[in-house]
Amino acid sequence: MHAYRLVTIIQRIGSVSSSRFYSTTFATSKRFMATKSTNDSVPRIDDKDGTYSSGCTLSYWLDSLERPKFPKLTENKTCDYVVVGAGIAGITSAYCLAEHDPSKQIILIDDGEICSGETGRTTAHLQIEYDDHYYSIAHMFGDETARLVCQSNHQAVDFIENLVKKENIDCEFERLPGYLIPAKDSHIKDVIEKEFKASSKAGMTVELLDSDTKKPKYPVDYPTSHWLRFPNQGQFHPLKYLYALTQILTKKFKNVQIFTNSHVLDINDDNKEDGTGEVYVVTSDNKRIDCKKMILATYMPINDRVTMVTKMAECRTYAMAFEVEKGAIERALYWDTDEPYNYYRLTTDDKLNSSKELLIVGGKDNLVGHELTSYEETFASLESLARAKFPIAGKLRYRWSGQVVEPIDALPFLGLNPGNKNIYIITGDSGTGMTNGTIGALLCRDLVFGLDNPCAKIYEPSRQMTKNPFGYIKHNIEAGASLFDYVTGSSCPADIEDLKPGEGCIHREGLHKLAVYKDTDGTVYKFSAVCPHLKALVRYNPLEKTFDCPFHGSRFDRYGKAINGPTKHHLSDSNCEVIPPGSTSSK
Repeated sequence: MHAYRLVTIIQRIGSVSSSRFYSTTFATSKRFMATKSTNDSVPRIDDKDGTYSSGCTLSYWLDSLERPKFPKLTENKTCDYVVVGAGIAGITSAYCLAEHDPSKQIILIDDGEICSGETGRTTAHLQIEYDDHYYSIAHMFGDETARLVCQSNHQAVDFIENLVKKENIDCEFERLPGYLIPAKDSHIKDVIEKEFKASSKAGMTVELLDSDTKKPKYPVDYPTSHWLRFPNQGQFHPLKYLYALTQILTKKFKNVQIFTNSHVLDINDDNKEDGTGEVYVVTSDNKRIDCKKMILATYMPINDRVTMVTKMAECRTYAMAFEVEKGAIERALYWDTDEPYNYYRLTTDDKLNSSKELLIVGGKDNLVGHELTSYEETFASLESLARAKFPIAGKLRYRWSGQVVEPIDALPFLGLNPGNKNIYIITGDSGTGMTNGTIGALLCRDLVFGLDNPCAKIYEPSRQMTKNPFGYIKHNIEAGASLFDYVTGSSCPADIEDLKPGEGCIHREGLHKLAVYKDTDGTVYKFSAVCPHLKALVRYNPLEKTFDCPFHGSRFDRYGKAINGPTKHHLSDSNCEVIPPGSTSSK
């Protein structure tokens, strides 16, 4: 669970101008030798490209078990439904479609391995207490919308719990309380009292802890005991859950196929509603899948250049995992009211099978493409916070970053894509992608099969940003400020040969800017720094060894491959130059 709250988006943008199925299916050994960071001795995956994960930091989830393999699409296909994107939204969508009508032919496709995007970089809070708070939703949309949001979040966690039981999936799912903690005394009135009333009215069970004796022992060092306690939230190991679901999809449902490492480049919908039109995707290898309906579960829609991206802000968020003695901290979800807020949870330590648990601490969000060189300070601040709030925190085991999409009006966009009749989208996770991704899958299933869903209207992607017009205008003006990168200088050494192996930069050659990366073997990769989406310039992210676009959040691995939308195209699709060690550039 990672996110800005609505007010924080505006401020920050302005400032920048019990089951067993799974355990018998997969081993928990690593498939690779993770390298060690020289700064903190945490594992990294500097030897992997964007098909493995959307960055070079390594989450505990990715490191804790082996990923199942699926083939690449090598021939044209025809089916009833295509689902693009194999994270939680896409895998759950495929399951919901197949479970509702097993006779339907379904294809799930991803440009990397399954869960190679942001699902593998979550902290996996299954929270029903809403990320942006029910009092904010009620203020913008009314009490009935707040009630429906609460209802849909309950249904998402119930769905996961029931599916785990039904399919006997060993993914460490558990129900547990969640605590909302005021970061400042002023937040008692500004946040806690408002949320206590609004969340209860929306349908949450909530208790106000008005004395120190009622709150858990940790975290400490918060200024007040006025916490809110929400029972019956949830958590799980997201990849154990989703890896198991992919096995169920291909073994239980004979009409489901999964293809990975197959990059969708073209998407078409001729908008005929009778099923006779041409609805299809084409991959970068010119392989085509024809279908009747399509769900784009790609984190950010890749079929739209402008409409949806103007309604959302893309942010980076950071997480660290520390060893703690098992049982020393109450197993619960914890969120404070800082801006951006911080969040905590525990998970079993499968890697060492010891008496330890892992305390996962997250927060310190910033906009994509910003604060790229200060990541050590970001992690230092997050670690300082973790050790202040949990003095028993021990060895640092992992640190990673991920990406979240913040809708300007705080609600995700789930349903029919604006301008289409046969393409549905799941996006705008607002930092709670595990629950919102599941809500989106359930809603899109109902829409595909023509079933009534009371939440369809509130999550409709075509809705206008009338509930927060100031945030919408400010976001798009400030996002455009990144275009000034065209007149800035180079971040590279004067001579590219002086670039250290394993590093990247943005280099100016005359009127052109190039994204440059020198591999550890000395090979230099040079390609245009112009983002193919809306022609802003990318910036180098040294933490993840990626090139990130500050305009609308597209990201590319160090070899120029697109790993985060809204772009579909790679940086290396044009003006690419690969210079072997000891060679001289042709430019």
